[in-house]
Amino acid sequence: MHTIIEGTYKLTSFQIESPNGETEYPFGEDAIGYVHYTPTGHFSVQYMPKSLNDEPCDQSKVAFMPVSYFGTYEYNREKDYVVHHVEGSFFPNSEGLDKIRRAEIRGKKLTLVSPSMNWRSKSGIVANIKFEKQEEIPEVTKF
Repeated sequence: MHTIIEGTYKLTSFQIESPNGETEYPFGEDAIGYVHYTPTGHFSVQYMPKSLNDEPCDQSKVAFMPVSYFGTYEYNREKDYVVHHVEGSFFPNSEGLDKIRRAEIRGKKLTLVSPSMNWRSKSGIVANIKFEKQEEIPEVTKF
């Protein structure tokens, strides 16, 4: 059963924290993105920098690369976690992986927290990704 997590969530913050407590915003403090969970058990995720300060995008830097992946998901409300079963991704080495995230839902707020991971040349990094649920779009009235 997915019901409590279903919907579209707009990114409000994407930050990573190192074991020493240092916080970074790899997509910038104004990053944009969405995560969408459907009633059929499918999801899609997109994150990217909002602006690049009018500089050309340096695609060799991971922080400037958009993140986009999709697949199916499982949500466990009692234990506050979601598993993203990745079917397709901008990063082919992610395809077929299960990405487990702590999923804290409080009102309209959703926070996804990664397990400790390697991020670029750093280890022990934890990502805290915050979203706000968007209002459902009303049905279009037929003429």
